[in-house]
Amino acid sequence: MGGRRIAPAIVFLVSLTLACGQLWAQRRTVKVLGVSVEGNRTTEADIIRSSSGLYPGREITGDDIQKAVRQLWAMDLFSDIEILLDREVSEGAYLTIRVKEYPRLESYTVEGNKKLKKKEVEDALDLYRGQVVSPRRLKRAQVKLQKLYRDKGFLLADIRMDTSRVSDSTVNLKVTIEEGEKVQVKKIEFRGNQAFSDAKLRKQMKGTKEDRWWRGADFDRKKYEEDLEKVLDFYRNEGFRDAEIVSDTMWYSEDRSGLFIAITVHEGRRYRFGKITWEGNRIFPVEVLESQLGFREGDTYSAERLHKAVFERIGGLYYDSGYIFANITPREIPADSDVINIHFIISEGEPVHVRKIHIAGNTKTKDKVIRRELRIRPGDVFSRDALIRSQREVFMLNYFSNVVPEVKTVDNQNVDLVVKVEEKSTDTANMSAGYSERDKIIGMIGVSMNNLFGNGQRLSLDWSFGRYYRSFEISFTEPWLMDTPTLAGFSIYDLKRDPYYVPYRQRSQGASVRLGRRFRWPDIYFRGDWIYRIDRTELSDFSESIIQLNPNNIVTQEWPLVTSSFTQILSRNSLDRPEFPTRGSEMSLSVEYAGGPLGGNVDFLKYIFSSDWFVPAFFKLVFYSSFQAGYIQTLGKRGLPYLEYFFMGGDGMSQAIPLRGYEDPLATYSAQEGGRAMMKYTFELRVPIAPNPTIFALVFAEAGNTWPTLASVDPYNMRRSVGIGARMFMPMIGVLGFDYGYGFDVDPVIGKKSGWKPHFVFGRAF
Repeated sequence: MGGRRIAPAIVFLVSLTLACGQLWAQRRTVKVLGVSVEGNRTTEADIIRSSSGLYPGREITGDDIQKAVRQLWAMDLFSDIEILLDREVSEGAYLTIRVKEYPRLESYTVEGNKKLKKKEVEDALDLYRGQVVSPRRLKRAQVKLQKLYRDKGFLLADIRMDTSRVSDSTVNLKVTIEEGEKVQVKKIEFRGNQAFSDAKLRKQMKGTKEDRWWRGADFDRKKYEEDLEKVLDFYRNEGFRDAEIVSDTMWYSEDRSGLFIAITVHEGRRYRFGKITWEGNRIFPVEVLESQLGFREGDTYSAERLHKAVFERIGGLYYDSGYIFANITPREIPADSDVINIHFIISEGEPVHVRKIHIAGNTKTKDKVIRRELRIRPGDVFSRDALIRSQREVFMLNYFSNVVPEVKTVDNQNVDLVVKVEEKSTDTANMSAGYSERDKIIGMIGVSMNNLFGNGQRLSLDWSFGRYYRSFEISFTEPWLMDTPTLAGFSIYDLKRDPYYVPYRQRSQGASVRLGRRFRWPDIYFRGDWIYRIDRTELSDFSESIIQLNPNNIVTQEWPLVTSSFTQILSRNSLDRPEFPTRGSEMSLSVEYAGGPLGGNVDFLKYIFSSDWFVPAFFKLVFYSSFQAGYIQTLGKRGLPYLEYFFMGGDGMSQAIPLRGYEDPLATYSAQEGGRAMMKYTFELRVPIAPNPTIFALVFAEAGNTWPTLASVDPYNMRRSVGIGARMFMPMIGVLGFDYGYGFDVDPVIGKKSGWKPHFVFGRAF
């Protein structure tokens, strides 16, 4: 290529010397009277003239001619360029630009790409029909393709670019690739390291590994360079602040399939933190600042710990208190051969206030529903902690798939907050109908509006009907009564069940009213709820087996029973997400008192405690644990309603407490004894699959049981199970889930060892 460029230049100089020698000898400049173009086939003559800078009327010198040639070469369109003097008159000179164009690309083919897809190769080449085929363009395409193969680990790939003439102005291109095998890193050794072994240093390299039987070891130049920095970061975080990579050498095995790397390091001296001093702190005393550092005098020097101390710990302390413009500058002062004193210079500035809060992205939910959940208000001193809590509270509404708060600086005294939300479907609806000879017409209609008209209110309606079963329930909840954090709601239900699927006839009617209030003490996660419930239940038409067994005095009970009860619930919920929590806990203690001055013909006290914990595990997995315990104490001599006892087993679709791997004792034709005490443990490892809609898989282990009295409770006598499952949150449907559990113990419903059982979950998140 270089020789082809030099030849035209020589032609030009010779032509210029012979044809224009007398002209340039007589005068320093000459006026261009005309410029003609020859030899161009596809390039417009006007483009050539304008690119050269030579046009009629311009006074030019020999330097302008040279500049014109350089500018035409830069177009990368011509293989030869000459600028000739046609003729000269007294007023000036006529010039001719003679060019020879590179050919254009007619088509191209690629051969030999077995490991890379054709599209990947074509994207790297970036060639198209009609493109100018110059040596420079071909070389650029070859280099890009070579880089693509290097990035994929084919360091020895050979690429040839061959052209063949189709016509005077077009060529075909053949790209031939010899990929070879991927080069594997066989060994990485370090030289000059005394403080740490080769294995320890190799462990810091995340993207460059040695070839082993259980893994490959492709070489990636970019990842390798990043790994060298990781090695240095490791040294600097272990006190070797002067460590450096002196050199790195690479060589191939004889068959050029293996790569060997030798890295020479200079460790230098190992330093310790010396005295720590402060300057400029007015808001926080030295004791508070030092407690946030994460290191102290005498500790091994660490660049990472120092960085975190400045930008996360101390910086976060000021940021949380509204001093978002505070500047912390650490000065490292060598005090001894291996001691570094740290002097922090703090410029605190002034606290900033929240000027305005903007809500964005809410297409359905009204602004006030979001604003009332915020823990920060206009006029408040900015607090990052309050902003994070506000984000959590808005998330827990479960109206949005994402909540992103932003801080926008107005001036050095004020900021604006922007809370961006992404609405998601919160309403659920289901409708089904069918017909069978046994049940005749059956069906179900259910509607749940969890954000009614964007006001945050909840309204639900459920109606199920069939030949042997009918139920109706309507409920309404206002979470912010009169714009205060006071919840109010009611529920009305009516249920009728014939003795076909269960061994008795049931008729239940009732209603409840509820009040709730958020607390600020002991912290903002606590709340209290108070519920009054009135229920009339009558069981009759008992099966022969039930009459003989009479579990929990179900037959001899004086039906109907009227339960008039008052329940108080104290709860704390610090979960970070409503659908797939990753951290936090939810605990509650409920006490229900029935009878006495409240009326009815049953008297009891029911205590239920529950605790759910979520802890991040590894690789985005979440560990979930749950504990439940309950006890029912009868008051007086009046009976306890059969359905108020504790029952355990199944998937939780009935009133029974779910226990996977076992039958539901309230969903079979054989009635079981209920317990007055219960206890249950659950452990799950949850694996996230998709964020929107939320989908996760799980493995579980749980154990639970019920006992007739508190004295008979035995934590070592529980029914145990393990299994797998999955959950999906579907718009307009709610939670869909499936579990497959194995029960290890005897199932009292079937009278034998349970074994594997499938369970379907609807509407229950965890």
